[in-house]
Amino acid sequence: MNAGGEGDNPLPGPLGQLLKMLEEEGEALVEHLAELRVRLIVFAAAFAAGMTIGWLYSPHVLALFQRAVGRLIFVAPAEALMTRVKIASAIGLTLALPVGLYQAWRFVAPALFPEEKRLLRFFLWAGSLLYAGGLAFGYWVVYPVSLSFFLAFGTDGLRPAIVVSRHLAFFLGTTVSFGIAFQLPLALLLLVKAGILTAQRLKEVRRPALFACVVAAAALTPADIVSHVLMAVPLVLLYELAVWLAPRFERKSESA
Repeated sequence: MNAGGEGDNPLPGPLGQLLKMLEEEGEALVEHLAELRVRLIVFAAAFAAGMTIGWLYSPHVLALFQRAVGRLIFVAPAEALMTRVKIASAIGLTLALPVGLYQAWRFVAPALFPEEKRLLRFFLWAGSLLYAGGLAFGYWVVYPVSLSFFLAFGTDGLRPAIVVSRHLAFFLGTTVSFGIAFQLPLALLLLVKAGILTAQRLKEVRRPALFACVVAAAALTPADIVSHVLMAVPLVLLYELAVWLAPRFERKSESA
């Protein structure tokens, strides 16, 4: 009995304190992992629901493509199916993205200070608005302008017979890529806030940075000059916006 009682007692001294601390940290880690698992399940459920909506809506997307370019074809047995799956996935991810951002916010917010919460909230809202603005600009400006430009080269003897998967890739390249590219000022301001860049440094590297914007526009858009130019111009303007806003973020960082 004494041996069993002694075995149940914690170890005395520093070793016992270390074991107790490790046990508490292990319990906290398990709780965090359990919470993360729940939030990932919520996001996965939102994505599955959004993908279901996307699958049901995919015939309307294909009809929209047909109104824009005419007849669409597929050249592989599974191409039509996989195109609908890609459309459903893109719609599902777009619809689930707010849920994912909210779950990420709820997971990290308890560990943040009030100033960090305010800053993260700003970046989440600004990033969402810039992404939506990039999508809208790509859909309403870049996609129709680029499409009209290229289809205008057709003749009576040269008519388009566009492969559906390639047109989907062209559509995503002129919409989603703009939503991603429009995050440029937030990325730069985050680096300024972290002290990696300064407002003065952004001004000093303006010329090579603007050249990098042109190169990035060529990499992110389909291989055509129209969408290239239509992305390069907003990227240059967004870089200038980041240069203008950087001193405000730098002053907040210094005062903090």
